[in-house]
Amino acid sequence: MKKLLGIVVLGLLFSSPTLGKDCNIKTPDFEWSQKAWMFDGKEVYDDKRLGESYHLKSPLRNKSFSYYTYNKGLNFIDQKIVDKELSVAIGDMQYVYSKNNKKKLKDQMYILPIDKFQKFLVMKNFISKGAFVESLFETSTGTKQYLEIVAVGTDNYCFHKIRYSTQLSTASDALPRALRIFELDLEMLYEAMKN
Repeated sequence: MKKLLGIVVLGLLFSSPTLGKDCNIKTPDFEWSQKAWMFDGKEVYDDKRLGESYHLKSPLRNKSFSYYTYNKGLNFIDQKIVDKELSVAIGDMQYVYSKNNKKKLKDQMYILPIDKFQKFLVMKNFISKGAFVESLFETSTGTKQYLEIVAVGTDNYCFHKIRYSTQLSTASDALPRALRIFELDLEMLYEAMKN
């Protein structure tokens, strides 16, 4: 009986939601200014399950880029859990915009074609799925259009989540061009973070 109780206690201990891998962001030794980005802060959350976040901004097209790594206390993260996390991230973004009088989502969310990115196979354990939407931002000088992106992935131990925003130009090919720039910015972040 004592052996059975010991096995049960060990099983509960090792399946505890607080035993997940620490998901940390090593501050990269990277010259962000050479790529027209500025470091905008790093957050380490008190609850280890929430991990850390790293933020960048750029005056070019009013871009912002946030990278989050966390595990929610999970010991292992598979693709099904990543899919659910993307749905949660989309819902969070929609909720935030529904509460903002100056910024509105323009239409529905679209699947981000990350699997078509040139370096997808290299980055698939970093970011594997995402969605994008256009938003409208009311300013004193008129309405500005933005591209909003949320993307997630996993190395099976930590979630990796990206939030990205950039102002769209008025050109007819503004959206495909902005998606291509996001792809390049994502590659830059990946290279900086993995070193």
